[in-house]
Parts: sequence; structure tokens; C-alpha cells
Amino acid sequence: MSKVSKLVTSSDGCEIFAEGVGNLEGPTIVLVHGLGSSTVVFNNLFKDDQLLSKVYLVRYDMRSHGRSGRPLDQSDYSSPKFAEDFMAVVEGFNRQKPYLLGWSLGGTVATDVCHHCPAGYVSGIIFVSALPYIGAIMMDLGKECLKNLHPRLLTQDVADALKARIDFVDSTINDCNASNWDDRLLWVGAFSHLNATDVLNAMSRQQDPEPLFAAGRNGLRLLHLYGDADQQLDNVVAEAQVSKHFVNKRVVVIKGGGHALFYEFQGQVVEEVLAFVTM
Repeated sequence: MSKVSKLVTSSDGCEIFAEGVGNLEGPTIVLVHGLGSSTVVFNNLFKDDQLLSKVYLVRYDMRSHGRSGRPLDQSDYSSPKFAEDFMAVVEGFNRQKPYLLGWSLGGTVATDVCHHCPAGYVSGIIFVSALPYIGAIMMDLGKECLKNLHPRLLTQDVADALKARIDFVDSTINDCNASNWDDRLLWVGAFSHLNATDVLNAMSRQQDPEPLFAAGRNGLRLLHLYGDADQQLDNVVAEAQVSKHFVNKRVVVIKGGGHALFYEFQGQVVEEVLAFVTM
């Protein structure tokens, strides 16, 4: 069960860093991280024996993040490009019909996939404290904490930009203490790797959510997980505006859960995910 790390090449030549580990005979779950993070945020899941014994996990750095390429032109951050990156990762690991687990901004990739990948490309979607798509929903979904951080993440003031990245990470973990201090530093380091242009490119593509909604109406399975103590997102908005379109769904609200739900409530999230992908 050794971890495999590789660079795959997307259709436009952008290199995407990806890793896989787990049971090759089990269903595949592709983990997509949030804004400013990278594959490192899923380190806990990549070491979860219960999960790895039953599924094959793949994680990758979105373009402009981590060890993936960072094209300079904003046109290189379109919705089709993000879908093509996802397909390059899936095909690079020779997997078929994976489940897509999107955390935070990573949830937007589900909209790219439903719009630009062949019908039935994924077996299901797992939203974890997710932004389902980039668009008007962001005004209602984002809490004041996130709205206040947004301009600071784009500032040219180096000191405040760094402090904003620290504040952003701290708002994802509700109970930050000595036991998870190393992880906090790792996450802050990942975000510090992004400049203001990288942040803007990651958040600015135009997306049409209707193909996502249509897939839900046509039976695409959805597991929607979120906590009732999320500092960044009012996830009830996503449930009301997006999950309602899915006829085959399970919504789980974890009491006390913050934004990094898979991290603070790992055991419960893993149980829900396994039940969803192995049923």
C-alpha cells in the first residue's frame, strides 16, 4: 500500500502534481483541496487505515497551488481547464468513475466536471464544507470572516498578506492547539506559496451551475457534509440552493464541526464517506 507520487500533464501542458494510495481494488475517491492549500491538508486521510483498506485515494494540487504549474494568463484558469486537470489526474492513475470529494473551494471542481467531462464520468460527489460553484451564491454563503479576509488575501502589503493567510488557516480549524500546531504551520506554509495573482486566478473563473443541478436531478449521488460551527461558510445556503437539486442525496450536519471538518472530525467523516462509496 505504498504511496505513488507523480506529475501528470493536463491538455494544455500544465503539469499537475498528484498522489495515490490505498486499495487498488476498491472505489476511487479524488480529494480536491481548498483555496491556498495543497495535497498536504489531506495528510490525515492518506494515513487513515480504515479508509485505505477499502478505497483508493487520489489527491492533487490544483493549478496555481502546491507543486502544480502556475500559468500566468487568467484564460488558463477557465472552467474547462479545471475539468481537464481532473481528468488528467484520474487517467494518470488509470482509474474509472471516481468519487469527487471537494473541500471548500475544491467543491467548485464538481461544477467543472459536470459541465465539461463526459456524462457519468464520476460516480458521485462528496461536498465537505464546500463552495459548490463560483458565482452569486458566494455573497450569501460566505460569512463575515471570509468576506473580511478576501481583500487582505489580494493586498500588495506583504505583512498584511501573510497575516491574512495565517488568519485564513486559523478560521478553518476551530480548536487549534499544541497537538495540531505542526499541521497549522504546514497549512500556512502552503498558502504562503500563493501570491495575490494566484489567489485571484483560483477564484475568478466563470462557472455555469446548471449542468451540476441537472446531474443531480438525473440521479447523480451526493453526500453533503458540513459542521454547524463553520467560521467561513453558512453551509445551510449551499444545502438550500444546491443540494435541493439532487434527488439521491444524504446531508449530514456535524455538531461543533468547523470548516476543516475532515480534519477535526476525521472518524465521523471517514465513516460517512465509506458508507457512501461502498453501499
